[in-house]
Amino acid sequence: MRAGRFTPLFLHERTTVSQSASPQRSAPRQATPDDTSDVKPVRETDAGATSRAAIQTWTGKTVAEQIHSKPLGEAYRHWLYHRASGQPKLSDMYSKAFTAYGDTLLSLKVGDEYVIVSQSDSYIRNVGLDLRGARTSELKFATANSLREIYDQSLATRQPVYARYISSLSNQNVYWEVLVLPLAISERSAPIFTMSFVGMLSEKIDVLQLLYDRSPLGIAAAVPVMNGNNKIEDARILTMNTKAREILRQDPSRFQIHTVGELIRYMSTPLCWTVTKTLQEGQTTRLDYRNADGELLSMSIEYVNQMVLISLEELSRPEQPDGEQAPEVKTAGRFARMMGLS
Repeated sequence: MRAGRFTPLFLHERTTVSQSASPQRSAPRQATPDDTSDVKPVRETDAGATSRAAIQTWTGKTVAEQIHSKPLGEAYRHWLYHRASGQPKLSDMYSKAFTAYGDTLLSLKVGDEYVIVSQSDSYIRNVGLDLRGARTSELKFATANSLREIYDQSLATRQPVYARYISSLSNQNVYWEVLVLPLAISERSAPIFTMSFVGMLSEKIDVLQLLYDRSPLGIAAAVPVMNGNNKIEDARILTMNTKAREILRQDPSRFQIHTVGELIRYMSTPLCWTVTKTLQEGQTTRLDYRNADGELLSMSIEYVNQMVLISLEELSRPEQPDGEQAPEVKTAGRFARMMGLS
């Protein structure tokens, strides 16, 4: 396909994101009651008992929506399974936690603080620190302070807490997710253990995935279909985020629109959106729509790195003087003809 102005017969896109390298990890250090003072945050502002980490937390029904990694999701569902019959116990989660669910940390509440009684081998390797036997009151840095408050919240409410945070112990802005589950000795006793299931988020792959899934813009990506002249004839839709499915009224469990051509036609029938304007700048084509209720929508189609990116944005409705006509549709070359707009 020739470089330059993007005038395909239809649009295409599929995004490819390269995996970022994992942060370098130092050899694990042993943290015991005698040497926890050696655990120092990278930034001085993260030191001390009053410092707090850059952290986000979710509770209730939003936990399931926010969990990113598969092991954390499995741990959460396993806890909910036992919660149906009573307060989940340590024995319900412990045996599976250190084999199936990846990085884990088990803490016991003693008085006003917590003692770390177990830490999975994989978590010791990934965090570069062995915390077994340490008391949380001895870990005076931002991440530990914030997590201690999350432990308190989880035990007080007897409910899971999900969080994402930037570690205080790395100068590379390592981004973690953690699911904290309250556990009891017996079904009728109050929970006294917190089990943390921890995963590292890639600052590119995982964070971009989170932004994609929860973007206020509808986003779809498609792979181009080329004709015999090496021109884009259409594009097969590869992925569509939640907002795009909502705007297009698509079943979240299956694809009902398979190509960009189908998407364009679907906008007019059965969704009854009317194109009011088309604009083309370089490799981007923009279509403005209006429906019978006066609602406005903008669709942008862009050719990027041999992919077609489609974005759908709901626009606020402007005040229109009585009798004003909708703007004239101005087509944009072969791409507009392909969409049946000229």
